[in-house]
Amino acid sequence: MSISYTYDETWFPIDFTSGTLESLLLEFQESGAPGEHDDSNPGGINTGGFYTNGFNSGLAGDTYAMANAGGDFAFSATGTLSYNFADHALTGTLESVTLGSFLNDDGTVTNDFITFTFDDPIVASHDDRGNEVHDIIWGLMNGSVEGFNDSANTGTNGGLLAVFEDAGIAGDAIPASVTGVAASDFDFALAA
Repeated sequence: MSISYTYDETWFPIDFTSGTLESLLLEFQESGAPGEHDDSNPGGINTGGFYTNGFNSGLAGDTYAMANAGGDFAFSATGTLSYNFADHALTGTLESVTLGSFLNDDGTVTNDFITFTFDDPIVASHDDRGNEVHDIIWGLMNGSVEGFNDSANTGTNGGLLAVFEDAGIAGDAIPASVTGVAASDFDFALAA
């Protein structure tokens, strides 16, 4: 699987200094993007939902987005996504995931710090809760990049982080802000 990503150090979690993609995601899971984060309920209240072309669209759409009540843990997933109410399962295809804080009215993340693009979209292999799309989005809905077990004890395949581990990118080195000033790969190259 080929996955590309872009990031903006400005909105990295405050306590992230540098490290791997995995450590960045785990810090986001722990403390969210800049703002207050409630560890007792990291997923919090769903302030998003499904969107199609930027408008609320019921139980299906080209985007699923949510933010916790404090707004510091937010994500937006794009593709062809739907919720099967009878099975309580998210299905479809997943083309990209953006992480950050706060949501705009159209379901996009306001302060996005990283966007992952799945060059070969992730496709739900079946309609039940244990499918790959459900595992990733359900995990994020519950404030976890490592997946999240549900009330039916469906289990998890490891969520978003497992996808990156399988693709061999979880160990990618990610620079972070230096003394509070955002630095890019270009800045690091100039310093060398």
